[in-house]
Amino acid sequence: MKQIVRQLDILRELQARRYGMSARELADEFNVDRRTIQRDLGDLREAGFILNEKRCTDQRIYYQLQKDTGLPQNFPIMEIAAMIFAEQAGMGLVGTPFGDHLRSAIRRLTQAMPSEMRQFLERAAEAYVPLTRGHKPYEDAREVLENLHDAILERRVCWVSYRSPWAESARQYNIEPLRLLPHRGGLYVISRMPYYDQLITQAVDRFESVEVTEEEFEPPDHLSIDERVSNAFGVSFEEPMDVVVRFTEEQAPYIRERIWHPSQELEELDDGRVVLRLRAGGFYEIKSWVLSFGAAVEVLEPEELRVAVREEMRAAMGLDDEGAT
Repeated sequence: MKQIVRQLDILRELQARRYGMSARELADEFNVDRRTIQRDLGDLREAGFILNEKRCTDQRIYYQLQKDTGLPQNFPIMEIAAMIFAEQAGMGLVGTPFGDHLRSAIRRLTQAMPSEMRQFLERAAEAYVPLTRGHKPYEDAREVLENLHDAILERRVCWVSYRSPWAESARQYNIEPLRLLPHRGGLYVISRMPYYDQLITQAVDRFESVEVTEEEFEPPDHLSIDERVSNAFGVSFEEPMDVVVRFTEEQAPYIRERIWHPSQELEELDDGRVVLRLRAGGFYEIKSWVLSFGAAVEVLEPEELRVAVREEMRAAMGLDDEGAT
């Protein structure tokens, strides 16, 4: 598998370099010997890639990837490989029309290639293992998704029937759909509710029906979607709050590895612990995130979040207010 990945990287380098690269430069770049590079170049030629050779004044042979190598027009090899990786790795939305369109586009692109080149890319895609967990199924929401998508593009008001998780029955009202937002294996639509003049986010799978009307609307200038999304911890557009949490020394390496929110600041403590500060909205989502770390995290601010996490932990352990089970 390392060989396939290295050969893809060789293609990328040859495509990026105007004058190509010599076998020695490629060997140095990938920390292998020249014989390995020569075998890689041979494999790429067998896969259908046209590699031109040019001897320069330093008497070295420089290899260039010919632009017209049987690839679909205007699609560099690495862009096609990236799409295959995305589909193989489960990055496409499972069960959505968009996922189907991605697979269809990949098929159309690869069918235009020589069979050897197609087989090479299929082997390369095996470097990624598909793993989808906790995603929502959308097989029964195809019409809803397509109607929302069309309404966003055409700026049309929608008459919807929507049922919240805690509601006994669905409610009907108008929305002005503005954006579709993928988040943690689910799709949400960001809309303006004309009656309240506010932005809301709704789970696509909870719509019972979406009817696109003939009424047009203009996106609201006074409600900044990008700002709301940036301030949100997840998909809830609530007033941002200052959050300060401290992680144990054992958990600290994992906290350092990720960007949890664009506003975050990380403070290293002398004893190996780290303090994470961020400003974001979405109380329930932040609380759930904190609880996912168990005893490895302590909420320092705000007090409301600290109390809520403590009560949730006690309830999970079956403790009452006095600490008894």
